[in-house]
Amino acid sequence: MTTTPPRLRPLREERGWTQQEVAEQLARLAWLRRREHVGVNADMVAKWERGEKRPSPRYRELLCLLFATDAQTLGIGPPVQPLSGTRSESDDGSLIATLGGAASLLDQLGAAGAILQPRMFGVWKDELMHRRAMLKLIGLAVSFGPTSGADSPRSGKPSPETLQDLDHLAGRYQALYHSTSPAVLMTPVMAHLQTLRDLLREGGTASLRRRLLANQARVATLAGRLAFFDLQDWLTARGYYNLALESAREAGDQLQAAAALAHTAFIPAADHGFAAAQDYLRGAAHHVAKRPDGRVGSWLCAIESEIHTNAGSHTAALASIDRAREALAEPGLTADLPWFDYYDATRLSGFAGYANLRAGRPEESHAALTEALGHLPRTAVKQRAVFLADIASVELSRGDLDQACRIAGDAAGELGQAGYAVGFGRLRDFRRSVEPWSSSTPVRALDEQLAALG
Repeated sequence: MTTTPPRLRPLREERGWTQQEVAEQLARLAWLRRREHVGVNADMVAKWERGEKRPSPRYRELLCLLFATDAQTLGIGPPVQPLSGTRSESDDGSLIATLGGAASLLDQLGAAGAILQPRMFGVWKDELMHRRAMLKLIGLAVSFGPTSGADSPRSGKPSPETLQDLDHLAGRYQALYHSTSPAVLMTPVMAHLQTLRDLLREGGTASLRRRLLANQARVATLAGRLAFFDLQDWLTARGYYNLALESAREAGDQLQAAAALAHTAFIPAADHGFAAAQDYLRGAAHHVAKRPDGRVGSWLCAIESEIHTNAGSHTAALASIDRAREALAEPGLTADLPWFDYYDATRLSGFAGYANLRAGRPEESHAALTEALGHLPRTAVKQRAVFLADIASVELSRGDLDQACRIAGDAAGELGQAGYAVGFGRLRDFRRSVEPWSSSTPVRALDEQLAALG
């Protein structure tokens, strides 16, 4: 029995964790790091906190990682090489929360997710070390441990069974994208891409390589969407889209190459580089011309409408919407594209609603947006937030401040389930538009909801 109570309890309480939550986090860490199942529970944590038992070396290591400090600071053992320097508690908390969320997400991916486990901990540790390095640069940290590098586990030889698992996982990521925290989902996505990199290095038949590259294009595009639309990391998004484009071209997948270029168009458009955005769309259209598809062609027109809308070219934007509708109605030009789940007639109605809203046509906008919202699955919380924010702007243009703020509050509620930078941007635009009524009851109520989102 130790004579001096350790500091585990105050550090745990600072983070707002229960003893059971600490036990669960330790179990996740043990599984991600060593693929070990450990029998830690709340009672064990309580005994450690009271000093009745000292953690074994294995648990000391896990506790140090969990609290991002060393054994001496925790009061559970002699001085050891620190895992980090002076810690930023909010930073540590967000990292551990992300790790815990990613571990839980791994459970949802099922048996196929086992292929990611060698990489999951490495991805998380790389992110930890990256943040530590940034803290060191600004004088907030004094040291940080080694990153995962040459000794990282390899993923083995590619096989048809492995590819089947990877395709299954890519589909799961797409389904989870609409309602999962982007920081959490990015962890298995990055591990997936690193696994693919290893498999491609191992060789394999030409046919298997093409399928691996097509899978890489699919997941890299999703990673780019997470980075750009959710996390607002434009530079990282461009890198992922470039990887998707190169992979799709090598795989001979014209439509995935088009998707990568079309997504890239959003990056310069967000910085008012509308001419550059149109260049990317023309490149995407060139690929679609080689492999015609009505839905993908319609989507390119819909993106063009958004670019024209944001450039203030409202007549051109509405003309693009008309072309998008025509392309979507063309018979016999739609392939089975499991990766293309982010566009359909419902999303086109959303594009149309936005174009009409900005063109000063509130009735047309309201009709399109309410139709889109009515057909959108409840699980698509990110897109629901965008549609609701636009409907709120329509209601404001009609002069109904109460209804507008109520609907904007509903959009904030959706974003509380899964953050989405595009949705936050539309809500910020709406909030600026109601600034003249900032002292009114509905706007004050909305401000409280927005404050709760941070």
